[in-house]
Parts: sequence; structure tokens; C-alpha cells
Amino acid sequence: MTGFDDAGFIFGQMDQLARAKLALIFAIHLVCFVALLRVAATQPTSFLQRAPFLVGSLAGSAVGGVLLGGFVVAASILAGRHSGLATVLFLNAGVISLYVIEFTILLSRGFFRRLLDDALQPEIRVAISFIVMVNAGYFTLMFLKDILLSDSLGVR
Repeated sequence: MTGFDDAGFIFGQMDQLARAKLALIFAIHLVCFVALLRVAATQPTSFLQRAPFLVGSLAGSAVGGVLLGGFVVAASILAGRHSGLATVLFLNAGVISLYVIEFTILLSRGFFRRLLDDALQPEIRVAISFIVMVNAGYFTLMFLKDILLSDSLGVR
């Protein structure tokens, strides 16, 4: 696998490298979703509070994270086998974008509101939070791209 133009079967043969890549994709989405649900649990005005079984306990958040991570991994396998690496990256980028948007809203209402006090306008807090989270999403996506483009396990 040399780059984006490789349209061959990605994850077609479940060797050790493919399993490691899928495990890392699963772990990234699991950690992001559980962290998102735990942050949402601390804010009563969060949209995610409408699903109390997810934000009510750590066990519920973990189950939701496992289900979402499993869904993304299954979709990545299907996309990789039928469409190639670019589609796998776009799929994961879309899910990461949803995390970024929700984290932006939660952090602007919670962490950055406490950090920057009420002297700052809410729109500026949202903009600061959005810039921080877009950078986090970008680096997560670049890490994921490097994982998917790797052709060996470990560091050389």
C-alpha cells in the first residue's frame, strides 16, 4: 500500500498488520466517544443528556463507545474492501468531525466559560473552542492517516 491511489483490497486479508490498524481505529473512536460522553455528563444543558443511558454512568458510556467503535471499524472494513483507502479516511474524518463539533459546543459552554470568565462574549469563546478542537481533530486525522498508510508494525 503506497498511497491514496491504491484501490486494491484494504483489509482484504486479515493479517497481523490489518488487525493492528483496525484495533487502533477502534481505540481512537472508543476513547473519543467515551470522553465526549463523560464531558457531556457534567453539563446538564448538553444535547447528549437526552440519552441518559449513555451519559448516566461510565459503564453506559463504555458500552456506547464499544458499539460506535465497532460500527466504525465494520464500516471501515466494508469501505476499504469495496472503495479503497480514501473512502476509509473520509468515513473516519466524518466521524471525527462530529466529535469536534460536539466537543466545541461542550467546551465553550463549560471549560472555556470557566477559564475565560463571563467577561468574554460567547461567540468569541465558541471561536476559541472551535480553533482548539479543529487542531485536535486535524492531528487525530493525520495520526489515523499515518496508521492506515503504514506498511509494517512497530518503529523502524
